[in-house]
Amino acid sequence: MRLGFKTAPQRIDWPTLDAIWGLAGEIDVFDSAWTFDHLYPVDGDGACFEGWTTLALLAHHVPDKQIGHLVLANPYRHPGLVAKMATAMDHATHGRFVLGLGAGWHEPETTAYGLPLEPVPVRLRELEASLRVIRALFEPDAAAWPGPGGQPSNTTGGAMLDAPPYRLTHARNDPPPLTRGGPPIWLGTQGERVGMRLVATYADGWNFSGGTVEEFAHKLEALDRACEVAGRDRSRVEVSVQRQVGTNPEERRAALEYGREVARQGCDHLVYYLDPRGGPDGLRLLADEVARPLRDEFGD
Repeated sequence: MRLGFKTAPQRIDWPTLDAIWGLAGEIDVFDSAWTFDHLYPVDGDGACFEGWTTLALLAHHVPDKQIGHLVLANPYRHPGLVAKMATAMDHATHGRFVLGLGAGWHEPETTAYGLPLEPVPVRLRELEASLRVIRALFEPDAAAWPGPGGQPSNTTGGAMLDAPPYRLTHARNDPPPLTRGGPPIWLGTQGERVGMRLVATYADGWNFSGGTVEEFAHKLEALDRACEVAGRDRSRVEVSVQRQVGTNPEERRAALEYGREVARQGCDHLVYYLDPRGGPDGLRLLADEVARPLRDEFGD
């Protein structure tokens, strides 16, 4: 089982957040580092840094770890833009970027900014359309331009796709991704019917956004069924789990036991979601009291 940490960039000043990630670069027990994609805190009022720029600015601290968002809200950006941004991150991190995507959910920020937040069935349809767009732009042909003396670039080549509400017309993604096939895509969908079908059809990984061990096991069975229907080898889908962990010793002990239990159920990648107000000391305690014991028991 691989291990990661996640810091929500909310209710925290930049020097403290930067120091946490600076320390993370010195800690070898974590395989990955994550943040979220929100404009408001997810649990009330307060300050919040935007997720894409936050991750891009922090990435240099952890040159040996996977990085990504758990997860990006699909309604906030056009998928063509997401594909271009993900490609840039893929190059900048030498293939360590993971593109985490979800349907979006946080109504306070969408209402405040006038962002679209359709009913769940519509959001899932649009997420599937976005996945088709992103996958099309990750294809090598999407980077090709006509040769000298060829047809105009706006009438030939590139990616062509009609995936309502999106449409690509000779759309290029040049340079293409550094990673063959594009950065791995992880989905944060939790629904057992549509959500798991999307994972089985389009994704390289699935993120369980949090809950009991029993709930995780139940969702994993649903993913197994979806992969069977899709003709997909489920072992090719990396299964990750998020777990919030607080700042006191009792919470860290509970987080350790939770990690043991989900590892036994089939978790491939466990991500501990820290309150960044604990600062670098909070990350160090997580590493020493939770991550290292798990690595000793379940690591490669």
